[in-house]
Amino acid sequence: MSDEIRRTEERLVYANPYVRVFDDSVRFPDGRAGTYVRIASATPGEGAVIIAHYRGRYALVRTWRYALGQAQLAFPRGFAHGTDVLQTARNELFEEVGATVTAAEVLGYVTPDSGLLAQRVAVVLVDIEDEPTGPHDSEVSNVTWVSPEELISLVADGTIEDGFTLAAMALHAVHLQRPAEEK
Repeated sequence: MSDEIRRTEERLVYANPYVRVFDDSVRFPDGRAGTYVRIASATPGEGAVIIAHYRGRYALVRTWRYALGQAQLAFPRGFAHGTDVLQTARNELFEEVGATVTAAEVLGYVTPDSGLLAQRVAVVLVDIEDEPTGPHDSEVSNVTWVSPEELISLVADGTIEDGFTLAAMALHAVHLQRPAEEK
């Protein structure tokens, strides 16, 4: 028996410029019929979470997360700006931090909520050469630059609980442990 849940009908129930929400009819592996809610990006391409490195420090942005009803401190991130994920990372970093990328590398991908979201998000490590100018996006209230030790402390004390940031930190830790010839 396959573990695949097959879509038998796609029903778009809501759309805006950012997301499309579906309430799909499905067939479960045991033959039962059912439904599944699926949220997909309204634009082609993959979003990005950015690990921005500047003079030995990492950028964290404070943004209001409406769904949670609270501000969060996290790595910059955003929806796709097209199919080139490195361009998405450059655009988001400029919007949220006011920085220009000098080097960028995709470390891997995360699926933030694979039970609900039909989206992969790239984790992009970027180097910044010039002094960042600050946010150009009204969603970001401030940018904080932290050392690697401060970043770990913010996770340890519960200040950082954003799933994108935690997943990006895990991929970055793996990247740092790989031999140079594998990078």
